[in-house]
Amino acid sequence: MHSRAMDEIDFSEPPITITYMTIGDKPTNGRTEEAIERLNKILVKRLNAKLDIFYVGWNDYLKNYDRTLALEDIHVDLVGTGTDWLDAWPNIINGNFMPLSEEMLRKYCGITYTNVTKALWKEGSYEGQIYLIPENEYTQWTNHGFVYRKDLAKEAGLSEVASWEDLDVYFKNVIYHHPDMIPWDTDGSNGIATLGYLMSAKRYVPIYELTTYGIWGEDLDNKGKIISPYYSGNELIEYARLMKQWNELGVWRADLSQMGNNEDEFYRGESSVVQHHTQNYYTIIEPTMNISMPEVQLGFYWFGRESGTLMRVSNFHGAMAVSARSEHPERALMVYDMIRNDEECYRLLKNGIEGIQYEITSDGMLEKPSGYNESADGIVTDFWWGRRDEFEIPDSSYSWDKYYSLVDSYEHVAIDYPWDGVPFSTPQINAELGPIVEIFDKYIPQLATGQYSGTAEKKVAEFREELMNAGFERITGKIQRIYNSQ
Repeated sequence: MHSRAMDEIDFSEPPITITYMTIGDKPTNGRTEEAIERLNKILVKRLNAKLDIFYVGWNDYLKNYDRTLALEDIHVDLVGTGTDWLDAWPNIINGNFMPLSEEMLRKYCGITYTNVTKALWKEGSYEGQIYLIPENEYTQWTNHGFVYRKDLAKEAGLSEVASWEDLDVYFKNVIYHHPDMIPWDTDGSNGIATLGYLMSAKRYVPIYELTTYGIWGEDLDNKGKIISPYYSGNELIEYARLMKQWNELGVWRADLSQMGNNEDEFYRGESSVVQHHTQNYYTIIEPTMNISMPEVQLGFYWFGRESGTLMRVSNFHGAMAVSARSEHPERALMVYDMIRNDEECYRLLKNGIEGIQYEITSDGMLEKPSGYNESADGIVTDFWWGRRDEFEIPDSSYSWDKYYSLVDSYEHVAIDYPWDGVPFSTPQINAELGPIVEIFDKYIPQLATGQYSGTAEKKVAEFREELMNAGFERITGKIQRIYNSQ
């Protein structure tokens, strides 16, 4: 792995430290430092550089991430970012990321540069300049749905749970036959299921850059027009009506503040579903259930199944940027190119040290060494901004059969994320989203748990009136104009 740029490195100088910023709680067991030290021996030898990790903790992470990036004296070089969950566009517009010329990328980040298409570089650009390096060589599915128990579905007369109507039958059966179970222990606060219902009820593809609620998007059957099923249509009313029925049935606790840990309850047989995404289902939930209740088979109902509405993850869900305040952007790109494309470096950063964090079985699977303890031996590098399928080692504990059959069904309907490269998330629009999100924060938990007075029609009308008074239609018009200008 040699490039023209390497010839410019002065190895008589002390090594340059390249700081990589990620989201995650800083580890305290010393194991991450050991892996990074091993990685740095390679980086010093080849690039006269060392890698250091700067962590933004999970608590209130987005606010702290944005605030950190805006600091004038911040000493970071590489920044993990994402257009759909980590404010990549606002940080570009606010001047926190460095524009990267094609010449610079070709010279200092050459392997990555050739593995990204021209179209993708364009989608990672703003006003004609490249800012984002996509994670375009890694397959992941983070679409949400419900993990359910097949024995309970069978008991309810269902061969599988494939719709919200089936879920209704499933929950009613649990309430009738298993009164000690909490069918679904939720407080309705995160809004994921609400969006999931809307994507199941119509061919709605949300813009994830504009709040996690997916407030705006388009109908795949009527493309080109920005809509919001939260603001118009009957789907939200039907959802609110169903949730009121579920609340009266006792699908969740009457006192939402008493909510327990739904996943732990599921593994103990005290709850009948977990609401999560595909990746979590086959890497954590299914493997854990195999240990805790091996006789129980699980299934996964994904949101949008009825309407065939499924989007692949954006290539910029995990993107890498260079801080505008980086003192060594060229060396930072060289380090990134190496940790992304050199298998030894990649494994040290992603998996840790072989024999301590992982072992590879005779059939090429990854497993934990004998006596491995996550809190004592685990590493936290959270490198989600340049993963590659080619270097991933399949984890022997994951439920691969379930995953491959699911993905096979996904491939028949999935579309590429349609909003890559559209800078919806401008400071002007973001400044107006605050009051809208506050209204959503007030109403969605009520609608999602059916814990509201009056009819579904009345409650949704009240919600929509508040949105209208907060300028919802004006903001929709602005989003439409950005879409039209592409």
